[in-house]
Amino acid sequence: MSGTGIVLAATRSGSSISSYLLIIILIAVMMLFMFRSSRRRQQNAQNTQRQVVIGARVRTVHGIYGTVRGLDNQNVMVEIAPGVQVKMLRQAVGTVLPDDTPDGVLNTMPDADATGPAPDEAGQQPDGESAKPQQSSDLSR
Repeated sequence: MSGTGIVLAATRSGSSISSYLLIIILIAVMMLFMFRSSRRRQQNAQNTQRQVVIGARVRTVHGIYGTVRGLDNQNVMVEIAPGVQVKMLRQAVGTVLPDDTPDGVLNTMPDADATGPAPDEAGQQPDGESAKPQQSSDLSR
């Protein structure tokens, strides 16, 4: 009977070792993927920093669009409006934009005519709705 106890103890320790080994391998694989993604992100940031030159159009990490007017090792002078320049860290530049890209002005509001119901042939709104009169401002007087 003592021989069976030794075999059972060896089997238990063998399965626990293999389960520990499996956990260690899984942790190592997860760390490998985390380091790879971190290194890839760092390389992308370095490539963006290399593209920053005087005259380049950029978008900062805070969403401000501008043109680079001056730079040194750590800082960038970005013109965000005619005559308005802001000094910021190079790391604040999020993206260097191609020259054919608009300055981030997107039509986010659909036209009012396109969203409303179309008038019928007589010019009446469906369901008896009448056209809303345009309101004029008091500032025009």
